[in-house]
Amino acid sequence: MTGTALMAVPSCTDTWNEHYRTEDQHTASNSLWELLEAEEDLSNFRSVVAKARYYRDEHHPAFTIEGNDTVYYTFKDVLNANALVTVWAPRNEALTAEEWKNLENMAENDGYNLQQQFIGNHIALYRKTMAKTGEETFRLINNKFATVNYDEQMLQKTHVLRSDIGARNGLLHVIDSRNEFLYNLYEYIKYSGEVPTFGDYLVKRDTVYFLESASIEGLPDEDGNPTYVDSVYFNDNLMFSRSTYDPTTKEAPDMWMGSQKMFRARLNAEDSVFVMIVPTDEAWAKATAKLEPFYNYVTVYPNMDKTNLTTTKDAVIDIYGSRPAFPNGKGYETLDSLRATNINMDIVSPLVFNVNLQPQKDGKEWTLETFMDGGYNDCEYLLTTVGDTIRDIYEDVDGEKVLVWEKKSLFEGNDIVRKEMSNGYALVSDNWKFPRDYWMRDIEVEANEYSSMLYDQSTATRVKNYDINNSVASAWIDQYGRCSRQQYLHVYGSSSSTNPEVTFRLYDNINKGSADVMSGKYDVQIVMVPRWYETSEEEADIPEDGNFDKNRLVCTLYYWDESLIGGKDLKYTKQKKIESKPIEYSGEKVDTITVLEDVVFPVAYKNLYYAYPVLQVKCDKLSSADTKNKYSRQFNIDRIILKSKEAAE
Repeated sequence: MTGTALMAVPSCTDTWNEHYRTEDQHTASNSLWELLEAEEDLSNFRSVVAKARYYRDEHHPAFTIEGNDTVYYTFKDVLNANALVTVWAPRNEALTAEEWKNLENMAENDGYNLQQQFIGNHIALYRKTMAKTGEETFRLINNKFATVNYDEQMLQKTHVLRSDIGARNGLLHVIDSRNEFLYNLYEYIKYSGEVPTFGDYLVKRDTVYFLESASIEGLPDEDGNPTYVDSVYFNDNLMFSRSTYDPTTKEAPDMWMGSQKMFRARLNAEDSVFVMIVPTDEAWAKATAKLEPFYNYVTVYPNMDKTNLTTTKDAVIDIYGSRPAFPNGKGYETLDSLRATNINMDIVSPLVFNVNLQPQKDGKEWTLETFMDGGYNDCEYLLTTVGDTIRDIYEDVDGEKVLVWEKKSLFEGNDIVRKEMSNGYALVSDNWKFPRDYWMRDIEVEANEYSSMLYDQSTATRVKNYDINNSVASAWIDQYGRCSRQQYLHVYGSSSSTNPEVTFRLYDNINKGSADVMSGKYDVQIVMVPRWYETSEEEADIPEDGNFDKNRLVCTLYYWDESLIGGKDLKYTKQKKIESKPIEYSGEKVDTITVLEDVVFPVAYKNLYYAYPVLQVKCDKLSSADTKNKYSRQFNIDRIILKSKEAAE
């Protein structure tokens, strides 16, 4: 939320006086404005105050109507009213003549920021006497916090030269320099002009809400509609709190595309402590160029939830707006707009870290100073405000784990400039350094969630969920392997001679729950579970002779391609396919088997709810000799993994 703590200015001076509770006015008869008029060394401050309009919020300066004229309230009116405030006024010598002139120009051209960055940075509600000891922190009317050291007569970093000059509506103090203004992260991105691309992206998600319940209603207009003599507004940004946002319909849910990712962090909260990576235009352009090849969308996809075992030719998702199930939805104007929406989500969503929520070291909470002084190196991982963990990345090289990317690189480097904010630090970077493992994740499909992930099965195939009892299995499970959720899917035929087959949706139901497949390169893996895991006994029936029930499987990947657009049959078996060679599984332990290597998907599915590729897993045909050699027609699957690989070519 932006705006001052005063919240609203009533429509005339009398109602202003009534709007705020006043305290003991003591014996002073002059207003704060009259005190400013009497102080010659405050003439420059007085001149700015007289010209500075008072804003209810960024878009609404306060005003009254006199006759047919609109008369705007200035801070002269504020300092003449009865609302109690305290003013720390910089003397003339506090700024250069050019700086004072620039402030007066802001009064004409940028009044809201003049209020927030200068006038409001020198005023607090109620009487704040300097005749105390110790320190105190309070809120100024621009919502910034200020700390006063009474023993040293200091407001933040500026000296108080004269104090406690009494007025009927507050106190005046004279300071020797301006009270330093610090942007919060939201203000920096929006107003500084240093990151215009990011600023434009953020501003487009600003929303102003009219608070009818907090506004004062006046007489109705000639049509009987209510009018308001004191209108109160609330400014918010959809990036701060919502976990969803549809970029095409603003408020309405987008029922075929994944929700837009947010910061889930109030970047304008002055009482929070954030560290944020802020990409410059150069970094934004580099990130866009890096991600574009992986978002090769096409205009039409099959609605896989509608075409399951059907040939309905109109069951499609058309990005230009044809959504049969949701006729009120709006589509994208171009493929580029759909691609840009998804790329921008990837760029912005991981940027913010709440210092208070980072993993602790030795049970001690981080302060901003200790965290920024290399403390982030001591965290097991970094936690973004959207809940993602950023870890060091290791790769297996000749059987050894080799560190290939360090999380500290996000916070360090010659391409990063640290800027202090009122609510943390902005790390302004010319590079977007997040690794492929973050934006092109491995996709994991839990096979045991057959109610949602099992797309199809042959009529003679049966499935059953199995749970592993950890207490029963503790004697052997660590040796032979754990399933991801200690569950797996048992697949078998209706008869002993049936070769069962099942087909899975390639949804990332572990991390997200929607299609995350990009137009990049993957290895396709299945995680198999031994038949002898099917036990409730404490002592598992592990074949001592090593003669385990084995499997030989064939996997077929079905996926969409632009050449299929306009086809009459959208059934998955009519789409493009890649079939594996027969895959051997020893049946001894939980094992991850690569069934297809270097699969490059021609189109992206990421964030599409109803369009996705599928993987069919079936038992290969077995001879009598195979069955004698312990090859089984039944098999157990823990999960399917699409292992992301190198960048698109």
